[in-house]
Amino acid sequence: MSAIKYENLSWTETKNSLEDRWLIIPIGAIEQHGPHLPLAVDALLAEHISWDVAEQIDAVVAPTLTYGGRSLPNSGGGPSYPGTIHLQGNTLIDMYYQIITRFVHLGAEKILLLNAHWENEPFMIEAVEICREYGVLEQAQVLALSWWSVIDATEMERIFGEFHGWHVEHAGQAETALMLHYAPELVCMDKAVDYHEVIPAGIYQHPTPRSWVGNQGVLSPTQHVVPEMGNQLAILLKEKISALV
Repeated sequence: MSAIKYENLSWTETKNSLEDRWLIIPIGAIEQHGPHLPLAVDALLAEHISWDVAEQIDAVVAPTLTYGGRSLPNSGGGPSYPGTIHLQGNTLIDMYYQIITRFVHLGAEKILLLNAHWENEPFMIEAVEICREYGVLEQAQVLALSWWSVIDATEMERIFGEFHGWHVEHAGQAETALMLHYAPELVCMDKAVDYHEVIPAGIYQHPTPRSWVGNQGVLSPTQHVVPEMGNQLAILLKEKISALV
């Protein structure tokens, strides 16, 4: 057995391929990630991490859900920077619900929703709850998580030297490191910037204070990041998520 890319299957192979396997659905976004990273960071990380896990557990990987929730001012810059393309929350909930439902009806019994965009979390979980309430999950189990949820502060400090919370990691050291590991050709480290103010988490304010949207959309230091940091983090993610499933 080995990892399978769902969209490369023929229709005659789909049902058998899902038997006794986890189906991983990568969930990302198109969102600004500072001057040194591409808009597709969340989608790319969701897909790459999903493949790492799939190869470890012989899973099927579904097509990446590229568009995500609205970027919030103090976790992604909100409307302060152009480039982000978001879907409204009710649209996301309905999309996740329908995709989960279709895969379950096709025969998927073990589904991992692997998210890489902070603002997707509540809509992803709400969709799973609606599936449960409507009886879609009677013969299926679902694990829904954001990749950072399995990494604790001590591990971040060991890799990067400092860590001030995941809410200030947008376009920061963790995402920069993982992109250097998975897609270095898309990273422009000569444009990397640092930001040292700690932005408050869980507070929405309009108008948004300028200090809450970071330095060109970056919410933590990035200039110290090297590829080995991304390699260490990627290994941790593969091991920890694989252990969960």
